[in-house]
Amino acid sequence: MLIRGQSDIEIQISDVGYICLRQHDAEGTHEIAFAPAYASKVAAAISQLEEFAQKKFEKFQPGDDD
Repeated sequence: MLIRGQSDIEIQISDVGYICLRQHDAEGTHEIAFAPAYASKVAAAISQLEEFAQKKFEKFQPGDDD
């Protein structure tokens, strides 16, 4: 499954049942895998951070060191 609007990020289930988020960029492939038991905790954490991250992203100016 690809995330809509993010062709470089894919989500899949590993052969052993882990949920894997994989991003491909110029530096290579980065992967995060977590057990299904933690899926709701990861989803809740992402949801809680979404608004904060969006505001920070919108404030960021090219050339900032943050």
